[in-house]
Amino acid sequence: MQSYISLDVNEAGHYCFALEPTVAARALMVEQADRVAREGGLAGRPAVFSQVYVPLCATGRDRGLCEPLLPALTRAAAAVHAVALEVCFDRFASLRLGGQNHALVLRAPPTVTTALRFLGNAIGHAQYAQGLYRPAASRFAAQATLRYLPRALEREIAIEPITWQAQDFVLIRSVRGMQDVVGRWKLAAAV
Repeated sequence: MQSYISLDVNEAGHYCFALEPTVAARALMVEQADRVAREGGLAGRPAVFSQVYVPLCATGRDRGLCEPLLPALTRAAAAVHAVALEVCFDRFASLRLGGQNHALVLRAPPTVTTALRFLGNAIGHAQYAQGLYRPAASRFAAQATLRYLPRALEREIAIEPITWQAQDFVLIRSVRGMQDVVGRWKLAAAV
């Protein structure tokens, strides 16, 4: 069920389907990222607190669509049937962004990564059913970016697991470095 769409469909931007951590989970994520950066002597720029998401699936391209992209994305999201799931992150790693730039990311254990991959695939298939072109699947790593670093971590760092129950998924629009939630859909209650 769509909660809201608050977007002028003529505005440019990049879209992504994602999970939105609870405020409490976000606070723990940021606190742990700050600790890891401080203990590792890593400067860098923290991610904006309200923009910490867990990407699930890129949006398809609207090649050949006879309508704006957003309505097709909205219908695709509404067609997804998946259950709420527990999300867990248990370690920090760095992700190379290009050049000397890296991101400090939280990573999920394999079982959570698999569950998130299935949800992302369901969203992807729903987009395809709406006529959105999807490029070949890429490697998927369940992660959340917490900080931008000038250098990589030397190794992954295990942490006390940070968990929350994902009750819905969102559509994020990114424009000039700012992200907005433009749609929200409930996941079914776990049986």
